[in-house]
Amino acid sequence: MTILLGILLALLIFSVIVFFHELGHFSMAKKFGVRVDEFGIGIPPRAKEVWKDKSGTIYTLNWLPIGGFVKMKGEEMNES
Repeated sequence: MTILLGILLALLIFSVIVFFHELGHFSMAKKFGVRVDEFGIGIPPRAKEVWKDKSGTIYTLNWLPIGGFVKMKGEEMNES
């Protein structure tokens, strides 16, 4: 039980670190006028679109709950 709890705690801590890391990319893009198409938590494919703001940025939760990303205008994500 303690090993499972340790793994879950490590994943939670890692997710929080990734969130703030990606938030840094997001805020700098917005600050310098780069359009952000999507701010996602987790690794795609998309599970749920949480919100869409007035600038057109989509905030999403994705199926694999580790990692995250910021998709800026002009960036292409590999579909393969």
